[in-house]
Amino acid sequence: MPVVEVFDKFKTKIEEIELKDSVFAVPTENKIALISEVIKMQTASWRQGTHSTRTYATISGGCSKPWRQKGTGRARRGTTRASTLRGGAPAFGPQPRDYSYTIPKKKRKAAMKALLSERLGNGNLFVVKEFNFENIKTKEAVSILKGKWSLDEAIIVGGDCEEKFVLSVRNVPEFLFIHKTQINLYDIMAYRNVIFTEEAVKYVDEVLAK
Repeated sequence: MPVVEVFDKFKTKIEEIELKDSVFAVPTENKIALISEVIKMQTASWRQGTHSTRTYATISGGCSKPWRQKGTGRARRGTTRASTLRGGAPAFGPQPRDYSYTIPKKKRKAAMKALLSERLGNGNLFVVKEFNFENIKTKEAVSILKGKWSLDEAIIVGGDCEEKFVLSVRNVPEFLFIHKTQINLYDIMAYRNVIFTEEAVKYVDEVLAK
């Protein structure tokens, strides 16, 4: 089992905890395609799909026959709004649709395990006991993360007792805080460094091991 150091918010080591091999020590070879597949699914579900073009039934004009059926020498024509004519309705134009789809839960878990194992193996995953700010202090939060922790960017995964810390970092673009129940592959992939609170890492370790 991988043994991970637990720090206080000033990055002073206070203890060590063991994490499950099935979550944080997964081989990451040949998992890039799987991670890419899950991220593609996640981003597809964010698409609004509200694009719309007029169809033959909704475009204005063209209600009457432009010329008589026979005797003109031209091809017969029932409307001037056919898609083959200038000013006509678009052929097969985009219509509102839902882009979301799902892939098996086992594949989603496997991708998350592989990415967390990769972050831990590269030394970019840290565990803090808790931040637990008493006051909302953005300057203090930035000073701790960029000073004591020496991080240019990071995603912080925490629990329910980090309300003041969340408000302290929410306007800092280099750092993102998400609740332990909202952990997802896209956000973890977007940041090079990951900081878990002890509460959050135990939660994720238990949930992904099932």
